[in-house]
Amino acid sequence: MLRLTIAAFTAVMCLSVANPMLSALGAPHQQIARVSQLSFENYAVSPVFKGKPVTMPFDNPEAKEYEPELRESIQKGTNFAGHYVLANGLNRAMGGRDTAAIIDLKTGKVYLPTQLRGYHDQRGAGYIPPRPDGGLHYQADSKLLIIIGRSGGSDGNKGIGRYYYKWENNQLKFLTFVNSPYKSQ
Repeated sequence: MLRLTIAAFTAVMCLSVANPMLSALGAPHQQIARVSQLSFENYAVSPVFKGKPVTMPFDNPEAKEYEPELRESIQKGTNFAGHYVLANGLNRAMGGRDTAAIIDLKTGKVYLPTQLRGYHDQRGAGYIPPRPDGGLHYQADSKLLIIIGRSGGSDGNKGIGRYYYKWENNQLKFLTFVNSPYKSQ
């Protein structure tokens, strides 16, 4: 279902680039052209790690707070950037604010990027209309991470929209932001 949603969005974006009269989601044409280059395939990684994950030391005090959720996520295997697990929903709270961690399955290192602390997934009440596609979008075979809503940390000051990141050198590198036509109440 997620791939179908992303494929549909990509198709709309491509149509908008081909026909300037069709402005996808109200985004400026320069943004549309730039975003059409940001696909999971353009940030592909291989091979995808299928081995047994290392034992987690949990030497990071902040990661210890989420230990049960992180251990559960690890058991599901690689879901991001070749040999990482993106553990989502660590502290889901009212209003859609959440935290996610990235775990290296080969080393056991836990990363808690500021962009994934207190991000807002733009799914819940307070948005007209509510967003069915909000949250984090990622794949096991790609370094691309898309946050639909509001990023955590200072990146979130850009507002509500789509935040595009590349996982590089064990950190999220900001690529671009596209404003959302959806407004908070």
